[in-house]
Amino acid sequence: MRPWRRIFHPVMALITIQLVWITVVVFWIYWFIGKHREFRELARKYRPELLGEGFNWPVMAEGLVMLVLILAGVYVIFVYWNRQSRLYTQQRSFISQVTHELKSPLASIQLHLETIRLRSLPKEKLDTFVDTMLADTERLHYLINNLLMAARLEQRRKPAERRLTDLSALLEERVERERDKLPQGGNISLESEPGIKVVVDPEEMGMVLRNLFENAILYSPGSPDISVRLMRSKGIACLSIQDNGRGLEKKELKRVFDMFYRVRSAGENVRGTGLGLYIVYSIMRDNGGAVIVESEGLGKGCTFTITLPTA
Repeated sequence: MRPWRRIFHPVMALITIQLVWITVVVFWIYWFIGKHREFRELARKYRPELLGEGFNWPVMAEGLVMLVLILAGVYVIFVYWNRQSRLYTQQRSFISQVTHELKSPLASIQLHLETIRLRSLPKEKLDTFVDTMLADTERLHYLINNLLMAARLEQRRKPAERRLTDLSALLEERVERERDKLPQGGNISLESEPGIKVVVDPEEMGMVLRNLFENAILYSPGSPDISVRLMRSKGIACLSIQDNGRGLEKKELKRVFDMFYRVRSAGENVRGTGLGLYIVYSIMRDNGGAVIVESEGLGKGCTFTITLPTA
């Protein structure tokens, strides 16, 4: 980091401003008391009837209140500046990550197509290439859908097409798809009460499930162990997805649903855009539901729980 950036870091700026205002207040009090004494001496000498009783505290208090209000305004400006600076940094990281997420599968597809064009491959090898390209295409499709969904949720120009949906069936279908994509040794166990119906947009609910599973798999070790449980209680559908991943610290629990926020640790290079959990939170909020995350700390996994009123 350059020296001038260290000097003008937001925290240093706030500390500097605080020190400057403390100095101003001290000198103002000193100046005010001095002038007040001079005025009293002149009044005592020339016009004793102008002398009041005691110190003029109301004027002193008014000045201090004005200084406090100015200081409060400076603090509000600093908080806003700090938030905007953090958002700008996250947006830059987001653009870089999206660029990488787009280029990687495209480069893979191009490489496989060029190989197919230049060589005569046996059927087994050709089938493997086709499967890889389909997986890369699915990855691009997922990324584009997330980008479009995030934009739609921000603006909400298109209303959600909610209808009666069998959440149990939707979950079972998603679990089967995710099992096919698990690395060797990975496992997803499912405990689901059948026939739980909710009023949601099936496309949006499918994206909620996809993002939760994607998050659980990406942040789990080489062999993810994911437990899924769907139950109904007192008119509420409750779905929990528990993983054996890296877990979260307390400070991360508060921000994990923020747009562009990504959990990062030294040595980790997990792909993603920081939109998945934001999409989950926004969709659940818009459908009258809720989502929470629990974790006992780093290395102890996470449990995401979503709730929705049943139909």
